[in-house]
Amino acid sequence: MLPKFIQAKLSDSPPATRRARHTLQDPQGPGMVESIFWFLGTWGLHLLGVGLTVGVFVAIFSSSGLAWNDLIVLEFLAAHQMTLLAGEQFVFVTLVLIAAWFRLRGNLGHRLSSRPLPFQHVFLLTCLVIPLSTFSTALHQWGMRGWNSLLENVPGLRAMDTMQSMDLLQELSSTTPLWTLLLVFAIAPALGEEIIFRGVIGRGLIRRWGLVGGILLTSFLFAIAHMHPVHALAVFPIGIVLHYVYITTRSFWAPLYLHFCNNTFSIMKSTHTIPSAENWNFTAALTITLCLILFLSFLWITRVRYVQHDGKEWTPPRPSLELPIEIPVTLTFSSLPWRLTVGGLVPLIGFLAATAAHAQ
Repeated sequence: MLPKFIQAKLSDSPPATRRARHTLQDPQGPGMVESIFWFLGTWGLHLLGVGLTVGVFVAIFSSSGLAWNDLIVLEFLAAHQMTLLAGEQFVFVTLVLIAAWFRLRGNLGHRLSSRPLPFQHVFLLTCLVIPLSTFSTALHQWGMRGWNSLLENVPGLRAMDTMQSMDLLQELSSTTPLWTLLLVFAIAPALGEEIIFRGVIGRGLIRRWGLVGGILLTSFLFAIAHMHPVHALAVFPIGIVLHYVYITTRSFWAPLYLHFCNNTFSIMKSTHTIPSAENWNFTAALTITLCLILFLSFLWITRVRYVQHDGKEWTPPRPSLELPIEIPVTLTFSSLPWRLTVGGLVPLIGFLAATAAHAQ
């Protein structure tokens, strides 16, 4: 099976000049302290988005000529809760794009490595969605049992249960069209969070702490950004996988696509559009773990690599997803035999069949 190539664009300037320009124009990304500020800034942007959106709503309410009453205003905001959430997400994503553009000195397409994904990688990423989401759900169920036991001894922690976004999703699902739920709870969060955690924070931490340390630190910040301890526990492995697919495909579209699909799958389970397995046994856990290992292994086998013109693989001196300016390389990846790929679907199909049978 012949590998596929994507030719890198090279500059005609001398190597020394290119290296100097590369050093000046290639920001390493934030270190640990700055990453924490980016993490806190994420919540600051959400709060700013809420403030601006509520301000617009209050202005509309005031201009409508209705008598001002705190109770009436609260009822007005509650009646337009989904519109309020959509406005907050729009402000959040817009400000994230602007902040990332300034921090990475422009050209986000190059900085984030927004190369098109080949069909093979799209297929493997799609196959990852159900095993990854199911594994995360199992962690959440296991964590909730421990959390409920903790609440019996520390009742004050019950206030944190109000931070469960899935509860809000279930509340709104009965009165909100599916496309609106996808826009507010799948597309916008995926884009904003991937730019911050994989595009900006992960860029800096991986370069300073290496692949393993950088991915773990970034995934930890990504997890605790979801506030509720049990939700953070369930999200942590998702963060690791999102960064793993970013590294193996060398394309920002990979974690963005997987993040969006994972959010979409969660929405469809919450709205009972598709069945979900509530009870786990050893066989189900083993099957879903096998599916994860298989498709993550397939992504590693077909990972995108730097290859020099003499055919030798080139490894950058520091982890980076950008094409080097000073060295002529191409990007290549190998294709999996279709029999192997289809074979990996067997345990996944078996799990889905068992889940559907159990739901009936």
